[in-house]
Amino acid sequence: MAAKIIVVTGISGSGSKEFCEKYQPEGKKVKIYKTGEMVYNLAQDDPTSPPIPSENLLNLPPEVMAYLTRETFAQILANLEEDQKNYDRIIIDTHAQFFWDHIFHNAFDWDYLEGIPIDLFITIIDKPSSISKAQELRGDGRSQKNDYRDLLLWQNVEVNTTQGWASRFKKPMYVLSRRQNPSVIDSLLDNWFFIYASFPMTDADEETTRKINEFKERLRNLRKEIDGQETPIIDPADIDVEEDQILGEKVLDAINTHTVHRDLYWDIRQATHVISIYPDEKSPLSKGVSDEDTKAMLTGKFVSVIYPKTRRSPFMDIAHEVFTNEEEFFEYFKKKMAEDLKRFKRKNDSNENE
Repeated sequence: MAAKIIVVTGISGSGSKEFCEKYQPEGKKVKIYKTGEMVYNLAQDDPTSPPIPSENLLNLPPEVMAYLTRETFAQILANLEEDQKNYDRIIIDTHAQFFWDHIFHNAFDWDYLEGIPIDLFITIIDKPSSISKAQELRGDGRSQKNDYRDLLLWQNVEVNTTQGWASRFKKPMYVLSRRQNPSVIDSLLDNWFFIYASFPMTDADEETTRKINEFKERLRNLRKEIDGQETPIIDPADIDVEEDQILGEKVLDAINTHTVHRDLYWDIRQATHVISIYPDEKSPLSKGVSDEDTKAMLTGKFVSVIYPKTRRSPFMDIAHEVFTNEEEFFEYFKKKMAEDLKRFKRKNDSNENE
């Protein structure tokens, strides 16, 4: 069977490189193409010129960068036939967009993208403060002095560009946190099944948060009882709130807007199920949880709510199932998960007629 090919994008400092390096599926041989390093190495190939420091690479004329990008993907294509024989997974770690001196530049070439039989697209994201710290460790990052709004916009464009690739090639695409377990790749290659976990965050106290974390851990392990794999979960807490208290109003507004957009339009779009948890009667009702449940219902997702109060608003019933305790939920959902793993299995050459 030919190797599965996954393209992973992410802006500088997002953690895409580390995500790819941590992907080590048991019993699978993996090859990773790090296109940033390949472009840089190609730029050093002129024996008549001194080497180009990495922080100056993107100062090269756009046509030179386009040439280096084409040559990089030409190398990947030249090796592809042999790679597909020798590996189970081929990961192409790349950028969709460069953002340099306040200008966006394409970091891809359509002709070469179309020549690669890609199975899955992923964009890795993180909060702007974490990206900024990572960029500050590099000369090219320090030279750009990107503020938080720059990073949010760049990340948004990175996602949108990658979504455009996926749409053109009619392949699935996911937006994942840098803290996502890379093993999710194997699940998503075979199955659409993906859970978005919804829970109070802003007003939750330490005890509520502890109970929510215990619930999520139990949910992650639930699929292991069915087929040995970890349950694939989108955890919005993987990208936690910004702690800097002196951010300006414009930056805070951008962060809040992007947070809502990420949860409602990226995360819920790619999920098949939304599971909302209020762990006890003291848990604060959350407008975010309510909005996420409603958005999920209106976009065809399965919605389950764990809400321990017997007296509840009729609007709480904007869900397929409402449970008053976790045990009741897990008894129900283990059976449903087994059914839905079959329901959401991807069709491919080997099972499309099943």
